[in-house]
Amino acid sequence: MASLAVTSSDVDVQEKKKQGRLFTPLFYFFLWCGCIFAQSMLVSGFLNVVLSTIQVEFQMSSAKAAMFPSNYDISVAVTVLLVAHFGSSHKPRTLGIGMLLLATGSLLFALAHFIYGKDNILEAEDSEKKMYLCDSNSNSDSKTDCLEETMGNSGAYALLTVGSILIGLGASPVYTAGTTFCDEIFPPQKVSVYFGISYGIGALSPAIGFILGGVFLGFYKSLGDPPEGLTVDNVNWVGAWWLGFLICALMGYVFGFLLLFFPAQLPECEDVKQKKLELNIQIENGEEGPANEPATPPEAKNQTFIDLLKDMLPLLKSVLLNPVFVVIVLGSITDSLIISAFAAWLPKMVESQFGVSSSVAAYITGGVTVPGAAGGIIVSGLIVKWKKLNGLQCAKWQAYIGVACILAQLGLLIHCPSVQIDGVNNALNGTCNNATIANGCEESCPGTDVYEPVCLGGVTYRTPCIAACTDYNTDSSEFFNCCGQDDIATAGACDTNCKWLIPYVICLFLIMFLTFLNNIFFLTANLRCVKDSERVIAISLQSVSFRVFGSFPGPIILGAFIDKACILWNTNACGEEGACQEYDNRKIMIVAVSIAMIAKTIGTILYFIGWRLWARREDSASIAYSDDVKGGIVTNTVTAEPEEAGQLDLNGELDKADLTDVAL
Repeated sequence: MASLAVTSSDVDVQEKKKQGRLFTPLFYFFLWCGCIFAQSMLVSGFLNVVLSTIQVEFQMSSAKAAMFPSNYDISVAVTVLLVAHFGSSHKPRTLGIGMLLLATGSLLFALAHFIYGKDNILEAEDSEKKMYLCDSNSNSDSKTDCLEETMGNSGAYALLTVGSILIGLGASPVYTAGTTFCDEIFPPQKVSVYFGISYGIGALSPAIGFILGGVFLGFYKSLGDPPEGLTVDNVNWVGAWWLGFLICALMGYVFGFLLLFFPAQLPECEDVKQKKLELNIQIENGEEGPANEPATPPEAKNQTFIDLLKDMLPLLKSVLLNPVFVVIVLGSITDSLIISAFAAWLPKMVESQFGVSSSVAAYITGGVTVPGAAGGIIVSGLIVKWKKLNGLQCAKWQAYIGVACILAQLGLLIHCPSVQIDGVNNALNGTCNNATIANGCEESCPGTDVYEPVCLGGVTYRTPCIAACTDYNTDSSEFFNCCGQDDIATAGACDTNCKWLIPYVICLFLIMFLTFLNNIFFLTANLRCVKDSERVIAISLQSVSFRVFGSFPGPIILGAFIDKACILWNTNACGEEGACQEYDNRKIMIVAVSIAMIAKTIGTILYFIGWRLWARREDSASIAYSDDVKGGIVTNTVTAEPEEAGQLDLNGELDKADLTDVAL
């Protein structure tokens, strides 16, 4: 029996070593970085790029489509605290389950195309396209069955909604359980390097998402040859937007499945824990000698969620009663609202203003926003380090950068003329009406569910039929015998010949740079305006506030106002409005400038208030310190100012690590 027991023990040891070989810290780090890459590329890249294309395929308004990125944010906000608590016992498995949920949500997006995506009448065969022409002997019966179309669009919306919620639920563990487990398996001296690599991957992933999204949108949605005459510049073009979601689903399933087999603890965890303990003891004792290991309260290991909430309430109350923290976070919420709103709808705005395809708009948006955001974050970090700014100084920088950003947002006033559509916004309404009536085209022209524009004499007509065209050449994309004469119309809306794209791109880059320049200043100020013991709850509260009050409503608000700028809706067989075909560019400009200016002005005012409140609190703390010195409370002679003798803690309290000579 004894030998058998020894053999069993040896097997356990060998199994543990085997786990250490198969499931190493570096292998976990590789999988975690893969999760970050897939999540960031999907949420911050693909989803924003393809939103306008999803609108076209499933005939959705901007306000309705805006719910998809908003669903993601609200799902993360609701579940992040629950995941942090209940997922702490087995972090790799929690991360693995999260990635499987994210992959399933991404797959549902792709399935929406395969199940409910259908060829519309604009992609009909060549013989059927004759209905676009003026033919008194034909009769248009192009409308799809009302019930069939309504059910299809509703089914797609439901599938996409569930998918966006699952993506949010699955993304929660990536930066909670994933980050903390990485901290547990790498030594304190090296973990910062791994964190830097992981967050660098997270910053690079959206750029790859924008680029790949642009490439995929350049392919026809079936990955085959598009119907004759349908080009990527056509307003009805639907690219292969679903490809990116399919790729992210595959990555999520692979990484998630592998993480499920990771043990809850790696052999390296004990060594890392011991090194951290030794490091903490050295810091506490000034490296003067060993100290006894602090006892861990037994109840801390078996704390229930209710106990956790009870412990959080005093900290939460203290943070919420900190006026500096509250004001700074409220100001930053306005930044979050602007960023989320423009991240979702900037590609669509570029499409409308400059008449470019969705693929080109993806390249422009990604090429401007990602470098601008990354540059702002890097520069702000360098400034904080170079000038050695404290929390109060960072709050001051926030306020002044806010002013600079308001001035930069004036660049959003740049806009292009709107497309002049006959019978909609053209001063010469009904230019070809007489010819259309004379040729008996009224009954043969398709209804408002068809938008196949042609350009004739600087005016755009909804279809060649309305322009009274009687013949066409698909090779040259030209329509002949239009307007009752020998006029030639070209396929597509008329070009507005706008030359403002480059100045607009430069202004967008500057706005993104200045907006994200505040990132490190805000993070530093936010961490240092509260006590050390309150920092975790402060960061959590800030994250939830950003998503609930900023990221969630941002896309919905801007999307709803963009819908107000629509001048030509695509109506379905039931007479209901689907996706917008053309916008009033001036109204879109007014909407963008108004939302950005109002939000940023409110945020900047709050930054100034937070800075002055903090400065007043610092002054009060400095006066109290001076009175204590004069009253003989400090036993040693202090000749320096408070900032030099003992650095005032950034919440107004004395830094105990430096002021060791204070006697109560």
